[in-house]
Amino acid sequence: MDKTTRNILTLTLVGAGILVWFSASTAVNHFIAYLDIYVKAGFVHFLIVDAVPALLGALTTYILYRSQKIRTYLLEVITEVKKVVWPNKKETWGATVVVIIAVLISGVVLGLFDWISGYLIKLILG
Repeated sequence: MDKTTRNILTLTLVGAGILVWFSASTAVNHFIAYLDIYVKAGFVHFLIVDAVPALLGALTTYILYRSQKIRTYLLEVITEVKKVVWPNKKETWGATVVVIIAVLISGVVLGLFDWISGYLIKLILG
C-alpha cells in the first residue's frame, strides 16, 4: 500500500469518526433542548455535551481501523476510483450544455402538453 492510499484510507476513517462525533453532539444538544434540561456549565456539561460524542467518534474511528473487512473494502474502493478517467473541462462544458438544452426542450414540450390538455378539458367541461 503506497503512502497516498494510506493517507486516503486514514482520512476516510477519521472523516467517519468526525461524522459520528458531529451527529452524536447534535443529537445530545437537541435531546437536552427537547427535554428542556438545563445543564450547568462545568464538568458535567463538558462530559455530556463534548466528551461523550468525541469519545464515540474516536471509538468509531478505532473500530473501523481495526476491522480488516472494512479496510479491505476501502482499499478496493480507492483502487477502483484511481482507475476512473475523469472528463476534461471541454467535455464537462459540452455535457452541461447538452443537459441544459435537453431540460429546456422537455420543459417546452411538457408545457405545450399541459396547455393543450387544459384547453381541451375546458372545451369538454364547458
